[in-house]
Amino acid sequence: MYVETGLSRDLVELMRLERLAFAAKLRLSRAVLGWSQSELGFRIGLSQRAVHKIEQGDTEPRRSTVRAIEEIWRDEGIEFEDLNDGGFRVTVRSPVLDRPATLKARRARKTRVELGITAVAHRSAGRA
Repeated sequence: MYVETGLSRDLVELMRLERLAFAAKLRLSRAVLGWSQSELGFRIGLSQRAVHKIEQGDTEPRRSTVRAIEEIWRDEGIEFEDLNDGGFRVTVRSPVLDRPATLKARRARKTRVELGITAVAHRSAGRA
């Protein structure tokens, strides 16, 4: 028979708060990077639904998933500092902010870079 003590309730609550903080970090970092849940899932080997569940705090991610996400944060220049009050501070390196936010814009930029194009001129609809 399982008897719940005050200590175990505190531990359960602490784990829930840590899971919610990780979920908030994941949502924030994905927004900064301009990635969809599907794109993040593809990069770490999860489905969009699994990413959604982690972001909602519904599930405890596996250690391997946490490591993969933290590696992306490191590679992308996103750093989190846990604060004593239970919150966190985020630092985003400038190269992350200089990139196009939307998938379409990132693909267009990648294509231009691969072709060696350094500037793009936009024409009005009425001009040839």
